[in-house]
Amino acid sequence: MDQQQRLLLAFALSILLWFGYQELVLKRYESPPPPGEVTTPGEVPTEGSSTSNTTLPPSPVATTKTGDALGVPAAGATVVVETDVSRTTITTKGGRLLAIELKDYRETVDAQSPPLNLVRTGDVLPVALRLTDGQSDAGVDYSADVSSVEVHGNDRRDVVLRGTLSDGRAIEKRFTFQGDSYHFEVAARLPGKTPVSLVLPALPPLDPTGVGAETVVALQGTKYTYHPVSKLSTEALPLAQATWSGFATHYFLTAMIPLAGPSDASFSLVDQLPIGRQDAAGGDAQAAFAVYAGPKAESSLERAGHDLIRALDFGYFWFAAIPLLHALRFLHRLMGNYGVSIILLTSAVKVITIPLTRATFRNMREMQKIQPQMNKLRERFKDEPATLQKEMMELYRRHRVNPFSGCVPMLLQLPIFVGLYNTLSSAIELRHAPFALWVTDLSAPDRLMMGGVGVPVLTLLMGGTMLLQQWITPQQGDPTQQRAMMLMPLVFTFMFINLPSGLVLYWLVNNVLTIGQQYWMLRTSK
Repeated sequence: MDQQQRLLLAFALSILLWFGYQELVLKRYESPPPPGEVTTPGEVPTEGSSTSNTTLPPSPVATTKTGDALGVPAAGATVVVETDVSRTTITTKGGRLLAIELKDYRETVDAQSPPLNLVRTGDVLPVALRLTDGQSDAGVDYSADVSSVEVHGNDRRDVVLRGTLSDGRAIEKRFTFQGDSYHFEVAARLPGKTPVSLVLPALPPLDPTGVGAETVVALQGTKYTYHPVSKLSTEALPLAQATWSGFATHYFLTAMIPLAGPSDASFSLVDQLPIGRQDAAGGDAQAAFAVYAGPKAESSLERAGHDLIRALDFGYFWFAAIPLLHALRFLHRLMGNYGVSIILLTSAVKVITIPLTRATFRNMREMQKIQPQMNKLRERFKDEPATLQKEMMELYRRHRVNPFSGCVPMLLQLPIFVGLYNTLSSAIELRHAPFALWVTDLSAPDRLMMGGVGVPVLTLLMGGTMLLQQWITPQQGDPTQQRAMMLMPLVFTFMFINLPSGLVLYWLVNNVLTIGQQYWMLRTSK
């Protein structure tokens, strides 16, 4: 096997390993236990629609687990805060959150599905305060200054809760909401220099595939770190000097940000529920946090500040992924359909990379022409490796063929290829976005129900086109190598079965365009 063949095979295997690592390791963490039952669905807006005057159905009243300082019955009065983007329900028992319902996002693709709630019912509730001496305000009976609040646009409104800790100390808890933002502030005021930790439970499992991908995330200095929730135990996972920390699923984030600056955080299991805590200096001047609870959408994260945009991780090829994401949004504004936009974006990328593809194909054709002579040299000098190498280099020189030139265009295309993949796998715009026919959610796996069985039609078509593409590609190397390459379509088909249909659509379109391009080059090169 010559140098170029080794490089081509190594390149193909690298792509396969990269996909396998992305899908079988990074995105396959074990999901936490499912949340309790959801209340009866009511009339809600579609995603992306205007919600400033929308009224959502009442939130369920949760009962948290007993036996832990943070888990006490969540009875008592409630305060409902309506903003342009969410509806937050606060219980006066502990001054915690019963619900954070996102007005522009639904539980499922069903038009009658309830708004997505980022709070688990039946577990420890968010934004409890834990003090150094082990006390918690989860059992404090607060009195609220209002029973409901509406805030819109850039306006900010406070909800003030006042109560008494078990040791007799007065405590004030102040929530500050802004009308057009998914982030709000929580400030605690109590006597003495008392360090305070904010408590944040894990998100409900929200991934459309049903496979949990929840992670503990944090920004520590300039480093974005993440850990699988499934790896948490009762022993705390420490995260030193975090600018912010919290929990993330594929499309959503809840994060706590100490406003006084980076501080230590820790994550562990409490009654099998993943819990995060982040510290802030306490005292008469207040211990203050910001909390983000919303989508991993670029505009929302940037607006919230605190470098939360780092939670939208496009990998090493972010410099290609971000422009491609903006291009996808632009095409959607023109076409109104993200499936059509993916087709157009894939076609545009294919056109841009035509020179690179032609260079690769031309080199492969030239290598194919001298293949008989290379085989003769291998047979003649099979016991003389040094002489064989020298004779092959001379053969390349006479025919003006560079064995490495075919790999350079492939490597140049890699950032675009990986960037587009990361764009489509991370863009929340594809969540619940319909395409056509049976594809009603581009973020969910492709399934056409036939006789009660879900058939991955797009995925099978993708595998078929990949096989055809391999078939018409100029063959090089020995039969063993060629058989290995022909197995790639089968492996990729298996890997793509449970991937979002938006990614499968991209790969299918790319294969069809590549087949057309190869057919045209075969015809014109004769």
